[in-house]
Amino acid sequence: MRFHHQPWMQFLVSPSVVFVLPVLWIFAVYALANCMTTRKAFEVKRYMQVYNVVQILICSYMVYGLMPCVSKLPNLFGINSEYDAQGEWFVFVHFLSKFLDWFDTLWIILKKNRKQLSFLHTYHHMTIPMVWGYLLHVGVGNGTTRYGAWVNSLTHVIMYSHYLWTSFGLENPLKRYITGWQIAQFYSCLLHACVVRALEESEAKQLAWLQICYQISMVYLFTLRLYWVPSCTPDFAEIAETKLVAATRRYLIIRGEVYDVTDFDHPGGNLMLDLAVGRDATVMFESAHVRTDFAEKALKALPKGDAAELQKVLRERVVKEVLSPLGKADAVGGARGVPAWHTACVLLGWLTAAVLFVTRPSMMSGALLGLTLCWVGLAVQHTANHGGLVRDTRLGYLLGLLNDIAPGGSSLVWRYHHQCSHHAYCNDVVLDQDVHSSFPLMRLDKAQKLETFHQWQWLYGPCAFCFLWASIHIQDLQCLLDARTFMVRMKGTSTFEILLSLLLKMVHFGWFYALPASIHGFRAMLLPWAAALTVGSFWLSALFIVSHNLVATKKAEEPQGQKGDWARYQIETSSSWGGKVGSFLTGGVNLQIEHHLFPCLAHNLYADVAVIVKDECKKRGIAYTGYDYFLPNFVDHVKFLYAAGRPGWPATGSKAD
Repeated sequence: MRFHHQPWMQFLVSPSVVFVLPVLWIFAVYALANCMTTRKAFEVKRYMQVYNVVQILICSYMVYGLMPCVSKLPNLFGINSEYDAQGEWFVFVHFLSKFLDWFDTLWIILKKNRKQLSFLHTYHHMTIPMVWGYLLHVGVGNGTTRYGAWVNSLTHVIMYSHYLWTSFGLENPLKRYITGWQIAQFYSCLLHACVVRALEESEAKQLAWLQICYQISMVYLFTLRLYWVPSCTPDFAEIAETKLVAATRRYLIIRGEVYDVTDFDHPGGNLMLDLAVGRDATVMFESAHVRTDFAEKALKALPKGDAAELQKVLRERVVKEVLSPLGKADAVGGARGVPAWHTACVLLGWLTAAVLFVTRPSMMSGALLGLTLCWVGLAVQHTANHGGLVRDTRLGYLLGLLNDIAPGGSSLVWRYHHQCSHHAYCNDVVLDQDVHSSFPLMRLDKAQKLETFHQWQWLYGPCAFCFLWASIHIQDLQCLLDARTFMVRMKGTSTFEILLSLLLKMVHFGWFYALPASIHGFRAMLLPWAAALTVGSFWLSALFIVSHNLVATKKAEEPQGQKGDWARYQIETSSSWGGKVGSFLTGGVNLQIEHHLFPCLAHNLYADVAVIVKDECKKRGIAYTGYDYFLPNFVDHVKFLYAAGRPGWPATGSKAD
């Protein structure tokens, strides 16, 4: 049964409106929010009061029309109920009201209440018109689907009544119950979808999975917003104020000194420089430059401190023993540049697998695509976004954007998350997002609270690796819309970069989801998609997480604001495995110790650097955690998960056992 009302109604539920308009709305929201940054907040209280009244009236109308007893449904959920024009009309009105709800976002922006403009808010307001419009378009916006529209309308009556009441300065004694009602709404809709899947006989049964997935996402995001508030590094505005510098300029800190880089044109491109703006960039500066004499010349007019002694020795030996024999020691950017055939192999492998996946989808082609997507993420985007893949900075930036197109993760979010958090504060339970973002699902640090279910994390942890793709997409959208990761503000980025990331993510969804589904059908693609996402996510997660989450690497003290020799700390909190073959297959991620010491170095050189690092560690009595192959490293990681999930791994104390 298809949506059968007037032509104008059919147009409003067509894909050109249902899917395109919400996407355009997202861009409009971001543009308007940025325009308001330099303007004063508007006084919109009276307009909001009128708006709340309108919402209460419209939602009350829908509550009455969709009420099970009024619409004569055979049961509360309307399972196997008859389709009728009246029910479809009220669902259509409910669909239109989702566009009216966009005024909620407008009020937030005009009041400059940026904290309320969360990912949960924008995600919900963008996707809910898509869901209801699609149901109407395919002809199932009727019957049992009326339950969701009814309970949502009832929830909105309660919410907008609360907003109207409190807008007059009155206290609402029932305020604390509203959030509970909202969560109960999501769970009731989730239960409804499960019942539909089990008992419904109409076309709605096939679309119940859409409702199940959507309600799970809402429960997850709502719970995340309520009960998980990330710790944040101090705002640089405080540092700038104490240093008597203007916040309108671009500043960073190196070795305790504030540097103005507003007018500085970095010879290696501004990609890395943008990441350092507004924060302590000492570790980024020290690790990014193999030839520090070039970098020191740029800082010669400003006070300078001493670099880490170990890093000085390692850097000198790398220049002498690795770069000089290759004739790269004296050239600007000589440490960068992976052989072109390395990158060509990766890209050719991905393109071949992608064509096979789109034209002949199967679990085998899906698994192959998953492996090549992982390969692109490791051997192309990872090195490119660190600045080490090619010497041409523009080409390096473009190759880094392949992360957005191929695996689908935002390269912009990755740069801030990975380089400003993980590399600078490796294994720090508060500042390293790779540690705390896995909690409470997995306990990876002694300072994290031990839960009963953590005793099983050594079993379910590796299984959870397969769902990295879902975490990446959800967190990417949240971070792009908030212009910050959970721990790091994107101070050096621009509106164009954020919009570009959103656009390229749409390109990824287009070639990976829309194109094959349009050719072979949605059902035919379910298993190939599952194979690609599962295989790619598992290997990408496993190759990164084993590098730092071992019993041996958890024995190092926290850096305490980068006190002491940071190079030694990076060595002691990381592990390496394999050699040149492993580096070719993983983009140097296998040699994690060497990568953390020289993140901007071409990854094909890490095997040679490892010889130097091992030698210096042996001379100084520094623990170097290395393996010949990946499997022993992975086994030790599982052992660590087992230990960290037991009471014997203390929640407090200075060191892990």
